[in-house]
Amino acid sequence: MKNKGFSLVELIIVIAIMAILAAAIAPALIRYIDKSRRSDDVASAETINTATQAALANEEAYDEVQKAIPTSGTVTLAKATCGSAFTQSNTSADISGNMSTFLEEINSSCGGASPKLKYKKGFNNKKPDTWVVGANAAGKPVVWLGVSGATDWELQPEICKEYK
Repeated sequence: MKNKGFSLVELIIVIAIMAILAAAIAPALIRYIDKSRRSDDVASAETINTATQAALANEEAYDEVQKAIPTSGTVTLAKATCGSAFTQSNTSADISGNMSTFLEEINSSCGGASPKLKYKKGFNNKKPDTWVVGANAAGKPVVWLGVSGATDWELQPEICKEYK
């Protein structure tokens, strides 16, 4: 008598082995995908930081920012819900004056809209939804991810520990 295929028991054993392998590989794959998405967000923050530096190279935009910000401390200059254009931060009591040229320059450099977030799981039950551009005490651009406008995770020039 000739054997013409697999028995049911052999198929069940192969499926069980595949299920065990999939269960072992899945968590590592998920971690890899999450790490990749966070890296994309850091690259997007670098793009925004470069756009901010380019905007500050425009003398008129630089003067607007210098008039608008206080002389010390970190200040928020612009915010954008992910995928929308940057607008002036009106929530900070430190900001005064109009920064339309600065905002035009940033939005132009970013293609008219802020990058969309790839990593949406969040941290400590907070999910980021806002790009925040500011300046530190030294006057250098800083980019954060925020939750409903609050600055939570710095991505440029330094990456905060929680986001790594």
